[in-house]
Amino acid sequence: MKLKLLTLILLFGTALQSQDSLLTAREAVDIAMRINLRIDIAKSDQDIARINNNWGNAGKWPTVVANIGNTASITNLNQKLANGTEINRTGVFTDITNANLVASWRIYNGMRIRATKQRFEELEKMGDIQLQQEITRVTFDVLLAYYNIVRLNLQVKATGAIIELSREREKIAETRFNVGSAAKTDMLQASIDLNTVIANLENIYRQIETGKTLLNNLLKRAPDAPLAVADSTFDIRLINLEEYKTKIETQNFGMLLAQRDRAILIQDRRIINSQRLPILTLNSVTSYNRTIATGGFFLTNQNYGPNIGLNLTIPIYNSNIFKTQLRVNEAQQKQQMQVIEQVRMDSHRDMQIAFQEYQNALKISDIEKANVKLAEENNFIATERFKKLQSNSIELRQAQESLSQAQDRFINARFRAKVAVTTIELISGEVLVD
Repeated sequence: MKLKLLTLILLFGTALQSQDSLLTAREAVDIAMRINLRIDIAKSDQDIARINNNWGNAGKWPTVVANIGNTASITNLNQKLANGTEINRTGVFTDITNANLVASWRIYNGMRIRATKQRFEELEKMGDIQLQQEITRVTFDVLLAYYNIVRLNLQVKATGAIIELSREREKIAETRFNVGSAAKTDMLQASIDLNTVIANLENIYRQIETGKTLLNNLLKRAPDAPLAVADSTFDIRLINLEEYKTKIETQNFGMLLAQRDRAILIQDRRIINSQRLPILTLNSVTSYNRTIATGGFFLTNQNYGPNIGLNLTIPIYNSNIFKTQLRVNEAQQKQQMQVIEQVRMDSHRDMQIAFQEYQNALKISDIEKANVKLAEENNFIATERFKKLQSNSIELRQAQESLSQAQDRFINARFRAKVAVTTIELISGEVLVD
């Protein structure tokens, strides 16, 4: 009776602790989407790429620089002019002021600006893909943590039933011993087995607390925050493998990022080629210069005004640096094509493995579901035979262990199938929430 009360207290205590934070899988994912730090970091990277993507950063617009300076000096002056005039003075004070406004605009640079802007476009697209990848990955991690707690809760329920059966066996063994129809060892072994199952239940509770800590971390909550999962079973969708395989080319994040890397290499090649072409620059300087002196040929000298001009730069020879860069870029593009193919092969491999796991888990699930029913019936018969002194404790113990193992295998098979489905969706680039 005390053991039964203890079990009820443990189960009821857990429910009370978690009732204020009962979450469905959808609610858990929605919380993570709003506050998960990994997603926030990915959003920051996306913002950085978006900010960098502008024509000014690509070099399209002119640059304007203003300079101003003033110099004062005291010197001794000794001048002899061509007309015979001589000037000899000491302590001549001179004040020189210079100011200018310099504007420079590259009118043509071999389409480098456009290629650079396109490169920023690709980087921004990569930022978008990486954000979606992180969102999908966090969704996957949240669901796995969530479903693991569902699995453990099912094991708690199954173990609780085994505890009741073990307790009944202990009572029968104790009664048989008291009336002298069985040895004390049967009663002792029944008590040992009951304590073992209770210890297993405590270990499951510990795993649940660990699982809640992991899920709380993904939800940016305190590690010990109350949390309970609302789902009590696994809803496993049917998978059409060929349909998901076709999504790899257009939705798999590894593929999309590898393709963007190649697009960036293409723009890099355009930038390298642009450096081999002439550069035409429009320059303009508006200057102001004034010199004031207390002695010398000019007591005041001042000039100001704008000027404008064109500058043409033609690259002729640079030790084949550009040619080398182009060869390297060509090798990089070839390598990136190999990377894309490797990502494609790895994705199809991983999806095939996950699908095989899915099929196996479903088959095992059906088998173990039947086994659970058989084990329940076998345990009932063994218990009745034990009550009527038609069998020994070993037979009943084996029946209870068979039931416990069948329940555990059934729960784990359903969990494996759910994880496999979610993994297939992750590889395809879209994790769905029930």
